[in-house]
Amino acid sequence: MSKERSLFRQSVVFSSYIILLLWLVKSIEWAFSANFAHFGIYPRHLLGTIGIFTSPFIHGDFLHLLSNSFSLMLLVIILFFFYDKIALKALLLVYILTGVSVWFIAREAYHIGASGVIYGIASFILFSGLLRKNQSSLALSFVVLLLYGGMFYGVLPQEGHISWESHLMGLLSGLIVAVYLKDEFAGQAELQLHFEKAEEEEEEGIQQITEITFTLPDQNFQYHYAPKLPHNKPPLLKVAPQQLSLENAEDKKEDGLKDDSYL
Repeated sequence: MSKERSLFRQSVVFSSYIILLLWLVKSIEWAFSANFAHFGIYPRHLLGTIGIFTSPFIHGDFLHLLSNSFSLMLLVIILFFFYDKIALKALLLVYILTGVSVWFIAREAYHIGASGVIYGIASFILFSGLLRKNQSSLALSFVVLLLYGGMFYGVLPQEGHISWESHLMGLLSGLIVAVYLKDEFAGQAELQLHFEKAEEEEEEGIQQITEITFTLPDQNFQYHYAPKLPHNKPPLLKVAPQQLSLENAEDKKEDGLKDDSYL
């Protein structure tokens, strides 16, 4: 339990640092009456590639930042607590894939804001649960769908200043990363399932008995071999002759005659 509390605290602290950085950037922009929009993604222009790395930290106004802060913080906490073993890798992949794909396909305008990354994390958690098919991951998928299901309307093409391309690319990036990492051990979301599988395999290894039957020229043996036994005991090897060889039979017959000869 203490380990889970520590992990949850780390997830909260990490997400808080991200949100603090977003607000710090916006505060600097406001304090100096600057406009950081040119640090956004400008598709298919070389100078616009810088936005792949900087655009999630740039927001149009404080309301835009506020609306993204709550969603981003909650999703990062969920990601780093339940998928702790692959969270950082998943976040970086979603971050880069979303930015690169927006640079390739979006309209020629400055695309700013963390909404693409938010869609990517939500999509990753949703599809990871569907792909992994264990109770914890599926429950997380249901929670994300319940809380953020309405967000998916944002991927539809629309006019105005909303970057629906970032939303769409974030959604697709999350799906791609979920498929890419589906076979990796996720952490808390699969911890109980992982232990159950290990116990089942251990029990099967103890109980399973492999029978090997082969025939020699004179005898037919059947070996019963237990490959794995508890307490480091050596495996038991039982030999059960199925039939006597001709030579053994003749020897026994001769022994019988010899015994009779004394009568």
